[in-house]
This record gives sequence, structure tokens and C-alpha cells, in this order.
Amino acid sequence: MATLASPLTSAHAFRPARRVNGRVAVAAGLAVLSVLALVVGLSLVVPETQSVLQATRDLPSGTVVQADDVVPAKVRVPETMAHTAYAGTAPEQVAGRRTTVHVAAGEMLTSTQFAVQHVTVAPGRVQVTIPVEPYTASGGAIGPGDSVVVYTSPRQAAAATSGTVLVEQATVVAVGRADQASAPAASSSTAAATKALWLSLDLDVEQGARVTAAARTQYLDIALLSTGQERRTP
Repeated sequence: MATLASPLTSAHAFRPARRVNGRVAVAAGLAVLSVLALVVGLSLVVPETQSVLQATRDLPSGTVVQADDVVPAKVRVPETMAHTAYAGTAPEQVAGRRTTVHVAAGEMLTSTQFAVQHVTVAPGRVQVTIPVEPYTASGGAIGPGDSVVVYTSPRQAAAATSGTVLVEQATVVAVGRADQASAPAASSSTAAATKALWLSLDLDVEQGARVTAAARTQYLDIALLSTGQERRTP
């Protein structure tokens, strides 16, 4: 009895290939885009790492900070906080400073935690503040660091023959202006833009006494010295 030959090709070879579900592909693509968007968003929102100073121990209010009381640390803080924090590369900025609030161990150190540093005056020197008007202060074009001459003249017109030099050379420390309390960082190139109200001068003790008395009894005029003029010893 004859035997039928089996087919040469398997029937499985003719099964159609499975089609990729379009919805699955779209969902996978959206998931990838979401992850990428999250990564980009976090890179924009999360601030960069900043090097700041942290307290190594609890610092009660009134503590004078020592060098071993602080340590640099890498943190992520907003730019507004980073601007008020002390950089981790400059521990000398807080060494010797006195705290005005309690600072916990591990807390970031900021300028608001310390007492305000007062102006340091060199031994034998005083800083005297006098009122001025633009017409008595080189048109107001005076800034901190400028060298000036202080002139005086009598308040009584009949006695005003000529002015006299009260201080041959003085250094301007600060300038008060109409739009701000003081201008310690202004320069003479931009000083004339605002009205000068007062000047603080660095003087020796005798000069300070003369200028203080003259400011109450006479007219004072402040004139800029040439930048190339040699400094004279008072």
C-alpha cells in the first residue's frame, strides 16, 4: 500500500509575522520623552553644588569662632542662599568673628549670624564726617579713596578776604548721597550722578579737631587733588 509523502515545508513557516501594536510603541515613546523631560527639568531646578562653611559644633550666641569651629562642605542651595553664605575656600572670613545667634552643628554659616563689623580706624587716626553741598565738594564728583584739600573761609562776608588751607591732604573714606545712605564702593567717575550730602575724611587727631570746629563756625570747601600729586606728610 502506497504511503503519502509528508510535505517538504512546515506549515509553521507560512504563519504571518506579528505586527507591533501601535499603541504600545506610542506609549513607550512617550515614556522615554517623559524621562528625558524630567532629567532636563531637574537640571534646571536643582542648583549647582556650592562650597560653603559649616559649623563643626554648636556655637552659642556670642561665641568667637575659631578656625577649627568651621569646615568646608559641598551643598546644593539656591543662589539667594549661596550669596549670603561664606565660601568654603575662605574660612578666615569667620575666624575671630562673634556670633549673634545660636548656630547648630552642621549648619551653614551666613553673614546674618554674625555681629556687624565696625570700621577699623588706624591708630592715631580719626574719621570725621562733615556736611557738604555739590558746590562745596568739587561739584559732587568725589568718591571714596580720593585725596582732597580742605579749605575754610569765614561765614561773615565782610571778613571773607580769602580762604585758607585747613588740611593740606585728606583721604575720603565714605560719601553720603541723596539716593542712598552711603557710597563706600562708588568711584569719583560716577559720583557726580547723585547729590553728595556728607563726606567722611581720614584725619589725624589734630586735623579732626580743627575740621570739626570749622564745620560749626566757618564755611568748608573740599577740592580734589591731582591723582599724580605726591602725598604730603601733614
